[in-house]
Amino acid sequence: MRPQVVILGAGFAGHTAALHLSHLVKGLADVTVVAPRNRFTWFPSLIWVGIGAMREEEVVFSLAPVYERLGIAYVDGRATTVNLDAQTVTVQTPTAENRAIRYDFLLNATGPYLNFEATPGLGPSAGTTASVCSVEHAVDARKKYLEIVKDLKSGKHRRLVVGVGHATATCEGAAFEYLMNVDADLRARGVRDNAELVWLSNEPEPGDFGVDGIEARKRGILVTGAGMVRMLLDEASVRQIIGAGVTAVASGEISYEQIGEDPATLAYDFAMLIPQFRGIPLQYVGGDGTDMTAKMTMPNGFMRVDADYTPKTYDRYAGSDWPALYRSPHYANVYAAGIAFAPPHPMSKGKKTASGMSVIAMAPRTGMASGIMGRTVAYNIADQVAGREPSHRAPMSAMPAACIASMGKSIWTGSAASIIMVPVARDYATYPGYGRDLRLCDLDVGRSGAWTKRLLHSAFMWKLQAKPGWRMIPE
Repeated sequence: MRPQVVILGAGFAGHTAALHLSHLVKGLADVTVVAPRNRFTWFPSLIWVGIGAMREEEVVFSLAPVYERLGIAYVDGRATTVNLDAQTVTVQTPTAENRAIRYDFLLNATGPYLNFEATPGLGPSAGTTASVCSVEHAVDARKKYLEIVKDLKSGKHRRLVVGVGHATATCEGAAFEYLMNVDADLRARGVRDNAELVWLSNEPEPGDFGVDGIEARKRGILVTGAGMVRMLLDEASVRQIIGAGVTAVASGEISYEQIGEDPATLAYDFAMLIPQFRGIPLQYVGGDGTDMTAKMTMPNGFMRVDADYTPKTYDRYAGSDWPALYRSPHYANVYAAGIAFAPPHPMSKGKKTASGMSVIAMAPRTGMASGIMGRTVAYNIADQVAGREPSHRAPMSAMPAACIASMGKSIWTGSAASIIMVPVARDYATYPGYGRDLRLCDLDVGRSGAWTKRLLHSAFMWKLQAKPGWRMIPE
């Protein structure tokens, strides 16, 4: 029997790994992907769905036809238990039946659990705030947003709050992009003067984005992401509440604690707040049924890999702390990539409020970074299938990343903030001074970014459906 490779999750990391494995181990191993809903979502464009600038059908495609064409088995379901010794995964299917799938190599790429309940009253289900973390959430956000637009057109004044809904949330970049698209859309509709926009973030300063900010040299002058983002927010007349952790949400009111300030509340008419992320609930057991979840994962549910998890203060963080192989330290045939792996620590500096609550912008692991991790794990599994030791490494302290935050979807009137950083996690041992190679880092704002953003949407929707030439498009 040929080796069995099982991938849990079909987001950026899992789906990218599956695509590469389809040719790396063709004829040598069988590949199976387990993911619910038979759907891939291009998450970067959900911010456009959330304001009515793009249809939800444009950001998704069915996985099963792609996998059938590539010779990959697909199981529509959600993994619940991994038996590490028996090397089986229990999968709950849409009919609520449990199915056991055997593996020789396993990749956990299950993504995040959206932990709305960590903030009482947060979210589209239990609360009154919106989200753009899934297709369904973005559609709900669009409905709420367009209702506000109607109010603004009738001459009413409304307050729209955008940001993160927990003191340790991540993905501030996605929230910022949504905010700037809301601003651009309201201006295009001629109702911006009736709207107050508020940026509510746990970042220590604007533009931190959970990666400890960014610097670049432009014509010999040092520029910072903080300066660029602050300028954009000021130009858009956005009120800024920075270093804040939301503690509760009630209908029309957000409670929060802010560094250096007394607890406060903020009234709102519309709010889009990103929740805290945790690992997808997944139980790990031994051959005798012993629960090994605490050994395999961190308390937040993300899986431990080849990182240095020794507790450290911010000034002791090092590039060498970050994983390179994304392999479990306990089981050499088990990997985790994308949001599913546990970072060794935040990248940004956390602070405490007067009550002692920690406010920390957590490390993002989405988009380009997830794709690179997925490809890396695919090559490492291919090494093992061929009887070699894994040789491919991609620590975030050596990994480049590019982020384009659109400010209006139109390629004629829109704009975008473009950010390039090398590497994502600072490595002062390699790059003394700033921890990054400033010769390769860049910050820019302009219409060309809007063109690039739209091009990336089309290019990656092509690539991720494994259409002709897909391998020529990098992660």
